[in-house]
Amino acid sequence: MKRSRWNESEIEDMLRELPKVKDHRNKAEVMAGIYRKKKKKRSLQLLAGVASLCLMIVVASVLMIGKGREVSQEKSDGSRKLSVSESKESADYGAKSNESSSGDIQESQTLTGKHAETEAKDEEMEIEPFSGVQEKTFAPAIYDDELKNASAITLGIPDDQMNIVVPISIKQESSDESDQLNRMVTQMSQIDEERYGLSDYFPLDVTISEGIDKTTAHIEFKKDSPLLDEDDLFLSSMEETLSYNNITKMTFATDGKQGAMFSHAGFLKQLEIPEHKHRTYLLYQKNQSSPRLLVPSTVQYHGFAEALQAGKRQSELKRVSPAIPKDLVWERIKSKGSHVTIQLAENMDMENSERSLEALEAILFIAKDFGYETVKFEHAPIEKVGHLNLTRDIKVPRAPNQIK
Repeated sequence: MKRSRWNESEIEDMLRELPKVKDHRNKAEVMAGIYRKKKKKRSLQLLAGVASLCLMIVVASVLMIGKGREVSQEKSDGSRKLSVSESKESADYGAKSNESSSGDIQESQTLTGKHAETEAKDEEMEIEPFSGVQEKTFAPAIYDDELKNASAITLGIPDDQMNIVVPISIKQESSDESDQLNRMVTQMSQIDEERYGLSDYFPLDVTISEGIDKTTAHIEFKKDSPLLDEDDLFLSSMEETLSYNNITKMTFATDGKQGAMFSHAGFLKQLEIPEHKHRTYLLYQKNQSSPRLLVPSTVQYHGFAEALQAGKRQSELKRVSPAIPKDLVWERIKSKGSHVTIQLAENMDMENSERSLEALEAILFIAKDFGYETVKFEHAPIEKVGHLNLTRDIKVPRAPNQIK
């Protein structure tokens, strides 16, 4: 091995002869320089990572486009519709693969397979998939000529928001009205209110029986009955119910003692049910799967003409809309005794449709609420709307919103 020309002492002498170098930076400046170098290095690493990610996205996009073209080519070579057998195979495969999964996941995947099979059938048969929503139509009124061998029971049921009371009527194959009250109580326990978009209100936690005569209903409460606190809604519901069932008065008792202490109405022993309530009528419908129902307003009006105009106005209540369209115009209203004549505007359009029928029936019930028994529409542009003959006097209906 070749030896160095200098020994250690000579190297030391040479280093001593070199000029002195001094670093004038303090400790903080030195550390800051080191931090800047490290930060620069990390920035370069981050930049390299972002570039790699962008490259991966570009490559994945190219692969997906290529795969999509292959699938598109396969579809163009064969049928564009999924067959029922292919759907069943897919569902069977999902069911087999679920055997090793938990119960909740297995049920979810099985339902997904069935849904795919249903969609496949719809596509193959070119049938539009069922949306799950079917619009129900207007529930017409019950008239006296329909009750020759039958009778009607009407229940006043709160809407789903507990804001208004909606009367609905059931025609029964019995003309004997002597047992009307008992049949009404029985109907309360049988009615499915939610089917019509109303609150699940009946049966009530009270005892309802005949009072001193057939025109009086006696209502017995328990001392802690919540209906005594919710008396506004309860009394409105009972008034609407009983008034259509030939009851003109309610008497009250609590635990066998005469009278009842209501939160808002105070202590009452009895309450008269007004025959004519001077209200307008509007339309209530919870959603498209429930029927359109006529509903009386919560406000009373001084005159018949005022109540008719109110039937055209938009309500502030949810799901309540005008029953009378703005283009149904009248020029004059004449009344004599229990008969009222509504002179319609000339050249007014009117169709024989459900919308026209619900508007005319709303007018008939407003007339009934003001004590009129017959209504005549003059200058009607058509002769009939539904079963209503507009060329004759029309007798007001017996009860609203017939349901089946």
